[in-house]
Amino acid sequence: MVEMDMRLDDREAEWHDWYLAHIKVLLTVPGFRASQRFQSLLPCPAPYLALHQVDSGAIFDSPEYRSRGGPGSTGEWRARHANWRRNLLDGLAETPDVPAGAHLLRLENARDLALPAGIALSWTKAVGLDRDAVEFGLAVIADPAPFLDLAGRDERLRLYRPISEKLRETA
Repeated sequence: MVEMDMRLDDREAEWHDWYLAHIKVLLTVPGFRASQRFQSLLPCPAPYLALHQVDSGAIFDSPEYRSRGGPGSTGEWRARHANWRRNLLDGLAETPDVPAGAHLLRLENARDLALPAGIALSWTKAVGLDRDAVEFGLAVIADPAPFLDLAGRDERLRLYRPISEKLRETA
């Protein structure tokens, strides 16, 4: 999971195009399975999120990844990154597929939050990279409205809309 803010000025569309092309490059790395990007519905320190599905944390040490991915692969965009964090998560067989019109609910170290009934959270543990949180809960939800007030009061809950479809490796 990668979270970041970007100082984009008037280059937001250009950055989204670049990131889509970057994901397609990442999907050529053996063990890099899928990726989807999101944008926060509410202001927060890192409004952009990407969920990348990989076979294991070993991918980040592979020569293929090092030549095509990671912080050094972002070129001129690197200077525009702010609040950039990466957490390798364990606990899901696959990252959620959030279709257009649905939303991603993300909780950080927040098992104590009271959520509306019927929310199927999948809990993950941060096991690599920055490890600046213990766990994250993820759920695909249809309507973010019941969560907006809580998200505005508690930074541990974030709501995201997809800004790309879930892209998968091509065999």
